[in-house]
Amino acid sequence: MAKPDVLARARKDLEQGHTEIAIRRLRAYLANDPDNLEVRRVLAAIYRQTGNVVEAGRWGFLTADVRPVEVIAFERANPSPFLRLRVLNFGADRRRLPPAAQDRLRVLTIQAGRVGPPPGWHGGPEPDRQPRRRGNKVPCLFVVIALTVFAALAVLGIYQVIMWVIRL
Repeated sequence: MAKPDVLARARKDLEQGHTEIAIRRLRAYLANDPDNLEVRRVLAAIYRQTGNVVEAGRWGFLTADVRPVEVIAFERANPSPFLRLRVLNFGADRRRLPPAAQDRLRVLTIQAGRVGPPPGWHGGPEPDRQPRRRGNKVPCLFVVIALTVFAALAVLGIYQVIMWVIRL
């Protein structure tokens, strides 16, 4: 769905008092386009209106609208700079960000580089690298089922041949 449609539907959801639906709609959009600053700003504003300062800080971190209390709440909820950087999931050109957001992101990137992943981290690649997309599991499952059916038919065929030979 196109961004204007998503924003219009989210606005309509909010007018009808369906905050959670609007949030889900915007987060689903951001799952496919995580670098969209306008949708991040709208989502942060919704969280701000509902009083969720942690999420307002997360989604507003890269905008000019974020408030210091929201950034602090986001940092407290996510104490590891490495994990905060991963949660932000921003991969676009940083020059697209407002100057204050560029500074926040630069500081966070430096902190994450110094601290590194938390102990026991097995979450995949470093934050600056793109995660490897995994393929669909359905073809693999299909192959397993097809091989199982083939093996069952082969055993049944061998049994039939043996029974035929015995009758001769």
